[in-house]
Amino acid sequence: MPTVRFSTSLFVLIVFCLPVAPQTPSAAPGDAHSLTVAVLDENGVAVQSAEVQLLGPILGPSHGPVEFQRCVTDPAGRCGFANVNAGPWGLRVEKEGFYLLTIPNIQISGALEVRIAHQQEVKETVNVVESPLAIDPSQVAAQEQLSGLDILNIPYPNTRDYRYALAFIPGIVLDPNAQPHIAGSETYQTLVLLDGFDVTQPANGQLLARVSTDALRAVKVETSRIPAQHGKGPAGVLGLQTGIGDDHYRFAVTNFIPSVQDKKGLALDKVNPRLTFSGPLEKGRIWFYDGLDGEYDNVVIVSPELPIGEDTDHIWRLGNLAKMQANLASRDIVTTSFLVNRLHDDHFKLSPAAPATTTPEDSEELYAASIKDQHSFGAEKLLEFGLAFNQYGLGQTPVGSAPYVLTPTQAQGNYFQTVRTTASRWQALANFYAAHEWHGRHDLMLGVDTDRLVFDQSSQRTPILSVRQDGSRARYSTFSGGPPSATYNTESSAYLQDRWTLFPRLLIEPGLRFDWDEIVRRPLFSPRLAGTYVLDNAGNTKISAGVGVVYESTNLFLIGQPLAGSRNDTFYDASGQLVTATALTTFMVDRSSLYAPRFLNWSLALEQRLPRQLFLKTEFLHRNSTQGFVYDSNASNATDFVLQNNRHDRYHSLTVDLRHPFRERYILTASYTRSNSRSNQVLDYSLDNLILSPQVPGPYPWDTPNRLISWGLLPFVKRFDAAYSLEFRTGFPFAIINSQQQLVEPPGAHRFPNYFSLNLHLEKRFDALGFHWALRGGFDNITDHHNPYAVNNVVGSTSFLTFSAFDSRAFTARIRILGRK
Repeated sequence: MPTVRFSTSLFVLIVFCLPVAPQTPSAAPGDAHSLTVAVLDENGVAVQSAEVQLLGPILGPSHGPVEFQRCVTDPAGRCGFANVNAGPWGLRVEKEGFYLLTIPNIQISGALEVRIAHQQEVKETVNVVESPLAIDPSQVAAQEQLSGLDILNIPYPNTRDYRYALAFIPGIVLDPNAQPHIAGSETYQTLVLLDGFDVTQPANGQLLARVSTDALRAVKVETSRIPAQHGKGPAGVLGLQTGIGDDHYRFAVTNFIPSVQDKKGLALDKVNPRLTFSGPLEKGRIWFYDGLDGEYDNVVIVSPELPIGEDTDHIWRLGNLAKMQANLASRDIVTTSFLVNRLHDDHFKLSPAAPATTTPEDSEELYAASIKDQHSFGAEKLLEFGLAFNQYGLGQTPVGSAPYVLTPTQAQGNYFQTVRTTASRWQALANFYAAHEWHGRHDLMLGVDTDRLVFDQSSQRTPILSVRQDGSRARYSTFSGGPPSATYNTESSAYLQDRWTLFPRLLIEPGLRFDWDEIVRRPLFSPRLAGTYVLDNAGNTKISAGVGVVYESTNLFLIGQPLAGSRNDTFYDASGQLVTATALTTFMVDRSSLYAPRFLNWSLALEQRLPRQLFLKTEFLHRNSTQGFVYDSNASNATDFVLQNNRHDRYHSLTVDLRHPFRERYILTASYTRSNSRSNQVLDYSLDNLILSPQVPGPYPWDTPNRLISWGLLPFVKRFDAAYSLEFRTGFPFAIINSQQQLVEPPGAHRFPNYFSLNLHLEKRFDALGFHWALRGGFDNITDHHNPYAVNNVVGSTSFLTFSAFDSRAFTARIRILGRK
């Protein structure tokens, strides 16, 4: 395509013409020296944003005070010191998630290469120390993160699914379907990256990629001041980083013993084993990593509304992540990965309101593969190319052919829809980094990205009968259309970004991004400007601010909705008599009239290190959108829906975050967020969403004005550790409808009760039978606070406004083998 060729040609031209930072001239004998430090990890990969400290020489016979210099590594893992006087000098390198490195006596000129190792769950030597928590002066984006060890340490329900751990990252709210809503957004407004590649579901934008929690090295979330490198996600970027092997063979096994339950007699509960194995294929050059996880759940719902046989579900899932890294040369690193997910659910979304026979049989799969080549040439240039493919499949089938009936209290019959969808993405990317000196240091990055997306769908639907409490007809819906169809899109992007260090305490990050796709077909330019300023030489106080424009990627599910068919609705009065002629509901897209949804984000943050190793961060975020995609009814016909740019979202939040790390791996955290997430058109119409109403303003279903989260790991008695997690939030809003699925009260008129959950676990680590072991047990929702996930919102029902599907107290245990002694 012309735009793709233009972007790629421009990228290649700039790569070969961009000047390189001049090398620092050698110092004459007796003069001050210059030293460049290159920081790599244990596999030779450059480590960005590591803090390098030059210590010494020690003054005076009492060994103090110490002369001190500091620098932070760039994307190539390098930083330098000028005017280094005669030694001896020591070096200290630290970065969160790595072990601290100290070298007592180093060279004072030329180039010095050092390696730091990622933190491991089991230390191989007793004298290694974790890098302390610190304020990163080079971190411009509003970023929160959990390390892989944090995800393993935090107690939360469903520890086999990393998505539930996301709830303990400030700014992320999980809905009942385990979909994350970052900074008050729709899930599809977040860009999800797995080791740098886009794994967002290509059609509906959901987070469906599953990786073993034991395989994660870090989960990072950026909500504002996002660099120009990232687009398509106006809510932010969710980055999943997985592990890779090193020169030591390692393995870990988790939860290999099944659990039992006694809800309705003694029976198997679940088993969800996980296995990770890594090591060298060729020491110092080629490494592998494999993370396998499985799951079998025997779900039993205790509810008087569900008779025997309608209260049980069986779910199985299998996933595997395989990776390999090969250092083809000292400056050429190739990484490949392959992820597979398979899931089968006998009764998808079984609940007290949806007995087993009314739910569909659900099968899902994901295949994702990637390869990336990173090449460095010269001290200040880094180039990477990547290619990736992912494909999501979904199939749902009713368990019978009985008519599907919706009553005010419970569904009856068999599910109404048979559906098969496939969504795939091919992605090619290239990024280039170079440094240049001009009125300070410029770390320049530019890149291109091209994606090809395909969404295939086919469905068959049977009629739906809605009845009142007395059994009289209220509405009868039939469907037509839905043959096999395909929707395509090609996306092209390019960006240029500068990290301009005017002087050591001031960093400015301007950037410009270009996006284009074949559906909207309009050139989109997104300027960004952000910066940080460190107020003191000790680096204890930092101010960050930024503003930027972000465009949302085109949602293929919305574009393909007209191809799913149409619906005919017939309405009846209280006596069951026909009151209206058939109302035909259709969906239409006029691509020539569409504009890309545009978001303006700005934020301001203050970070401060307080006495006693207490870290405070306060962040204000405001996001305002225009031209949002939404189906709105045609002015002449209330059931003819046209995709328009009429939605305007507004989100703002104030977050106060406290962290207190102390000896070894122990930590306490707490975060409070006051926020508001609203839209002028909050309803999402679709063929399968039977709600009828003109568009209304209101809060989104995941709006939580007040939210407090906290978690920690503390030393207990006799070498036990105590881990806890806590979440309190305002209950989610919901709407009120009648038996005809017509809106009676808008979202926000009612809310679920406030949610509160405290999880408390104890863990003991010990050596036995030649292995390292970790045994954990504790209670989720230890206070047994009744947290409902469902409500009857149908006016006229005998159980109107009755909450159900409560989250009750549960005892859980975990056993892990962490490798050989």
